[in-house]
Amino acid sequence: MIKRITTDDLRRMNNSEGLIIQGCGGDPDEWIDGINNILTQAGILLDGDTFRDVSVFEHDGLTNLLFNMDNVNLDIGRLAMWRLQNHGTFGGTWLSDYVPNRLGGFVDSPSVDDTDEDFDESDDFYEDEDVEPEDYGGWGDIDGGMTMQ
Repeated sequence: MIKRITTDDLRRMNNSEGLIIQGCGGDPDEWIDGINNILTQAGILLDGDTFRDVSVFEHDGLTNLLFNMDNVNLDIGRLAMWRLQNHGTFGGTWLSDYVPNRLGGFVDSPSVDDTDEDFDESDDFYEDEDVEPEDYGGWGDIDGGMTMQ
């Protein structure tokens, strides 16, 4: 289940780390499945594990996904390399970099409204500036140019 969060929620996640993918237009489930598939094929997600805790949020007119890395079996070194190599395609950044650089830093106060809304695709939530998987020929053609051996 995808949770919708706000940038205020992100600012309260100072004890978590995650990968933020920016400009994710279209069906978020397709993006999540595609990213999990790419990272599995690249040897980043290990032992059949996947990102299960994924949230969607809007900022600066873009729909973004936060892939929470807590309790995910992954090769962090390979993920770091993949993120750098594919930044131009996915706008990937760490939560710990995004919040200070884009949102003004972390805050320690708890959320006023801790009720997470489930993501509803019928919501008018997507922006024209977002990237569609089809813009890259579909998920089958996206490998970021990285070959792991």
